[in-house]
Amino acid sequence: EVQLWFNIFNLDGFIGDQVLVNLLWHPYLDVRARRYRFRILDASVSRYFAIALVHQVSGEAGEIPGPTGSGISYNRVPFHMIGNDGNIMEHAVPFDGRMDLDGDGDLLDHKGQLPTIGIAERYDIVVDFAKHGIKPGDKLYFVNVLEHTKGRRPGARIPLEAILSEQYKPQIEDGDNDGAADRWVGGDPAVGRFLEFRVHA
Repeated sequence: EVQLWFNIFNLDGFIGDQVLVNLLWHPYLDVRARRYRFRILDASVSRYFAIALVHQVSGEAGEIPGPTGSGISYNRVPFHMIGNDGNIMEHAVPFDGRMDLDGDGDLLDHKGQLPTIGIAERYDIVVDFAKHGIKPGDKLYFVNVLEHTKGRRPGARIPLEAILSEQYKPQIEDGDNDGAADRWVGGDPAVGRFLEFRVHA
């Protein structure tokens, strides 16, 4: 998140409205059909994230529906965490729905979805772009599911189903009627897809 002016006296934390990846807004990354290691660093001033990885599929065959009438749906993509702030982990942790990582009885809450990542925290994960039905020509997305509208603490995790179907879709409006859109309503604009992967052979 970037802004040109920063208030050093803001003790509540600064929450921006655009998620940047390596200082780029809504970038894409060409990947080959093989494994990649990603280092994810939360370099925000105040924002926490919870990141999911999804695979866009044509038609209604995916486990999560897309927007009504779009002709697309999504599947969660399994991956393994191999490192965190303590560096390389002794054992890779699968985020594939086989393990109840937080002991709440819900296996899907960590299938293709990381735990909350805090400011200056990092996760290292391995994603295989040649498995799980992924083919050259396909697109995958990192999606932020953690709402954070107040600087002091994050809010709720928004269900992937609500984000990908666009039931959860913040809008910007002109709050002071000066002709310029200046405030978000209906949610956090940083919730949603923020990095696209384009798969090649």
